Formats: sequence, structure tokens, C-alpha cells
Amino acid sequence: MTDRTTLTFYWENLGPTHVDRLERLAADLAETHRIVALQDGEQSRVYAWASVAGTAYDTRTLFPADRRRGPLRDAWRLWRACRRTGARDVFLCHYQEPHVLIAALLLRLSRVRVHAMIDSKFDDYPRRLPRELVKSLFLLPYRGALTASRRARDYLAFFGLPPDRIALGYDTLSVDRIEALAAAPPAPDGTPFANRHFVVVARHVAKKNIALAIDAYARWRAAGPAVARDLHLCGSGPLEGELHAQVDRLGLADHVHFHGFVQTDDVASILSRTLCLLLPSIEEQFGLVVIEAQAMGVPVLASTNAGACDTLIDTGLNGFLLDPREPDAWAATMALLSEDEACWHRAAAATRDSRYRGDCRHFTAGVRHLIEREKVR
Repeated sequence: MTDRTTLTFYWENLGPTHVDRLERLAADLAETHRIVALQDGEQSRVYAWASVAGTAYDTRTLFPADRRRGPLRDAWRLWRACRRTGARDVFLCHYQEPHVLIAALLLRLSRVRVHAMIDSKFDDYPRRLPRELVKSLFLLPYRGALTASRRARDYLAFFGLPPDRIALGYDTLSVDRIEALAAAPPAPDGTPFANRHFVVVARHVAKKNIALAIDAYARWRAAGPAVARDLHLCGSGPLEGELHAQVDRLGLADHVHFHGFVQTDDVASILSRTLCLLLPSIEEQFGLVVIEAQAMGVPVLASTNAGACDTLIDTGLNGFLLDPREPDAWAATMALLSEDEACWHRAAAATRDSRYRGDCRHFTAGVRHLIEREKVR
């Protein structure tokens, strides 16, 4: 065990999603590799999730009390931390950050193999040639990439990364952890069909398109469904006031419930009582909540923009892919699952049976692919 090879990973902050992957990776590679995780600080600047710590890998914090000093000094600290781990393979997220670019260049000059962790797709938003040219320069230091979807893989290949050095499996979670947190069996078992609700789990920002979900819900209710189901919104963000106003304007205040930001254990519990998840994003690099829903056997109605569609959703079987600009299509599909119990039961059973597609075992497979490609060179 003393001569294990070190693998080093860097994220802005280590949340529950990262811990799942690192714990699984450390367990799967325990005989051959030591895992070190680097983070900027103990609290995320983007997400309000509770700070968590894994036990199967080493964690090191680069900037206590969030004392970042600027791109050059931050890059130096990141490079030095990576070098001190002794790793020959380093995996970096946030390739677009100047300090990460500089650190990646320094690592390459230090003969370290650098891999990007990225889930961007070409269709995330309108692309502009000058921006894409700059992005190609930011990706130059990387020998390979760990990504999340087929569209993301194709996008990276467009920038010149060799296809055999692009591995899937980046955006994954522990399916077993989610089920354990829910303390309930996945659908179609558990909560009876008639007692289940609709749910959106997303930040309240424009790209999540939550207003469409509320609009679709209003249209579904206006059609006079046989079973009255409520809509639960889990998340927070700058548009929360506008969404409350929309709900009030539509007369739905008694039926739409705002939970604010919800930690992962409560998300699992809410999903265990859910009929289907709504993910109508107009921009969605992947959509980790799809994995959380599927872990509980919950069918997903997802925007075709979500990267998760590429590998996790078989439309018409374990979920449905919909245009995020068409509320009538969403309302009709909500009605189908809400009114036809046999249809929902089949979709939930198919979801339960396919749920390990998003499991963090695929993160290990992706990392293993990249480091083994280096061995044959």
C-alpha cells in the first residue's frame, strides 16, 4: 500500500456530489491509488449545500477563509498544492478560470498529465467564433477530459481533444446513498400513486425556466384533472420573488409550495413522494437532479437541452424529452402520467430498473480509462 500512485482532483468546493464520486473512486482503486481532493474553501460560492467530508481520501483546502489573492498567486498555490501531492495525473474543474489555466500550464511544464473535468455542450447557448477560439486556447494544456454526455464529448472533440482521451462518467452520484437518505423504496413502490406530487428541484435563475413549469402546471390544473396534485419547488435564487408573483397571479398559492434551498437528504425524501420530476431548463449542461429522481424510481420530464438526456432518459420509457418552449406539451405529458396509473407504473418501473446508469461507478470507469490510456503511450 505504500507505493500507491496518487490521483489529484480539484473543485471550487467539495459538495455531496463530489464526495460520492471520490469515495467510490477511492474504494474501487484502493489497492493501486491514493486519492487527494483539493478545494478552494469549505463553502461554495455558488451552491448553499452543507459542507461534507469524505473519509476514504485526503482533502486539502487551498484558501482558508476564502483569502484568494488574484489569478497569478491563486494559480501558484494550486500548482504547488498539486505538486505536493506527488500526482502524475491531475484532474481540474473550472478550466475557464484564469488561475486554473495558468496552473494547468505550469503542471504541463512540470511533466504532469492534466485532465479537464467539464460538461459543457455546444448547444448550451449561442456560440460566437471569437469566444470559441479563446476557449480552444484555454483547453490546450489538457491531455484528456472527463465529461458527462455524448454532446459534451463531441464538443470537446471539436476543440481537438483526441476522442480516445475523452471519457464519460463525470456527472454521477451514488444511487445507493440517495435511496438510503430517502429511507423509502424507489417507485413504483412506496408512496401510493394517488398521493404523489410534481416537483422541480433547481436554482431560481433564468436558465432553469421554472416559470414554464408553473405555466404548464396551471394549464394542467385548468383541464380539470381527476386527481389534484400539488407542485413543489425546491431551490432558491434571484427569481424567487418573480415566481411567487406568478403563482399568486395564477391563483395557485394553495397548490404550489416553495421550499427554498433543500439539502440532499431532504431532496431524497421529497423525491420519494413524487410522481415525476420537471426539468424544463433552456440551458442545462447535465442535470444531476435527474440521477436523484431516477434513484427513487421517479420518471423525469426533461428539456431536450439537458445533457442527462443523452445517456439517462429513454423517452417514452423511463421519462419524456420535451421542448422547453412548449408549456402545452408539458401539461399534456403531466396529464398522461397523472391520469394513467398503468402508464406511470410502467415508467416508474423502467426508471427503477435503469437508475444505475447515473451511478458513480461510471466515474471510476472514466478515470480508469484516462489513466490507462497514458500507460499505453
